[in-house]
Amino acid sequence: MTAVPPREGRRRDVPWRVPSWRDPVVARATGVVGGPLGRHGVVGRRGLAGVAAALVVLGAGMLALGVWQKGHCLLKGWSTPDQFWRACYSDVPVVHVSSPLADGLLPWSGEVPSTQPPLPGLVLWLLARVSPQAGTGLGAQQGVFVAWALLATALLAIGVMAAVALLPRSPWRAAHLAVSPVLVTLALVSVDLLGVVLTLVALWAWQRRHPWLAGALLGWAVLVRPFPLLVLLALVLVARREGHLLRAAQAVVGAALGALLLLVPLVAVEPQALTAAEQWWSQGAGYGAVQMLPRLAGFPLGTTASTWVAVAGWVAAVALAVVLARRPRWGLVQVAAATTAVVALTAPSLSVQSGLWVLPLLVLSARPWWEHLVWAGVETLHFVATWLHIAFDSDPGRGLPPLAYAVVVLLRAAAWGWLLWRITDERATTRTARAWSPPAARSGPVPAAATPPPAG
Repeated sequence: MTAVPPREGRRRDVPWRVPSWRDPVVARATGVVGGPLGRHGVVGRRGLAGVAAALVVLGAGMLALGVWQKGHCLLKGWSTPDQFWRACYSDVPVVHVSSPLADGLLPWSGEVPSTQPPLPGLVLWLLARVSPQAGTGLGAQQGVFVAWALLATALLAIGVMAAVALLPRSPWRAAHLAVSPVLVTLALVSVDLLGVVLTLVALWAWQRRHPWLAGALLGWAVLVRPFPLLVLLALVLVARREGHLLRAAQAVVGAALGALLLLVPLVAVEPQALTAAEQWWSQGAGYGAVQMLPRLAGFPLGTTASTWVAVAGWVAAVALAVVLARRPRWGLVQVAAATTAVVALTAPSLSVQSGLWVLPLLVLSARPWWEHLVWAGVETLHFVATWLHIAFDSDPGRGLPPLAYAVVVLLRAAAWGWLLWRITDERATTRTARAWSPPAARSGPVPAAATPPPAG
């Protein structure tokens, strides 16, 4: 292959954008497979299925690295403080052995219910049911963790295929999900990847003009974390601006019905399944949140103040979404990114795995890989720093003191704000505001240099 890539505008046979011709980081990374695609390279012979297959394999490799990163705990067990020193903590085995899951019951059973959200709690219960060994021993921990790793691989494959289908003009942008460095450290910490994939599949359903299904999937995703509410809000406001009020209403009703379809029977069986939602109103500032900075400096916010700051953040996010959605050049991705920044930076807690929720926005935007890698580097630093700070109480000589952790939290907040601002950058909206368009707007392969039409 030649090391001098051609300009895409000269290649009318290229059905989509070629990353190694456009992104210098990707071009350098391809050195391990021979360098950027050459001048006479054939693009698109295997269609979108070939791109999806390649990214699914790469994604499975990233999750395999994630299993290796958790290897010490996988072999020795998840014990405190060892799991923090080794940075191999995972909710999946820890919640299993510290809740009724070990006895095959729902995690909210008993006098001290788990604080797992509804859908993650159900997933952990299913993992416990399929695990070959019950109880609290090492075998049980290994069983549920391996089961989740296998399920996460299947979920990631579904998410990658949905992202490729969403972006037929730029399918390789799905690599922002498949090969993101944060998958190695964060994907196996909790079951949040399920919500991320549900969000991407919901956007695929919306693109295919299935608003009821899109709403239902977003409703289920909200039962993992509240971030999909911001995607639903952006979707509804942008659709209303573009004259699709009926589809927007169908998506909202679908989300409500989807959530109720799962919650009603769950609460009927176990009334304490909503413990996580109830606790949100009474929790203080937690790890990773900007709200934690005063506590780290020795002046903690009261629980009431922390809750009101979070509520104010959501109110401000909704107001901001209403204002931004009125501007024709602001699309769903930009509105969702702006509101996510507001909610994340005012949240009472921003756990390490919260970084996974940025990936769908990166996939649907046109940000270069160097920005992704800068943000991922800060996320990895925060990942390690969080465990070292938690372990500080057990050994102050080895752990990370509060002020040092405060610096890392502040750096992470800056990284989130910077990356999400870059996604909302109006100068880039000619490329990103219409990240995808419905099938009716497409008729066969589109040259890479073509500008996509507005989405309906």
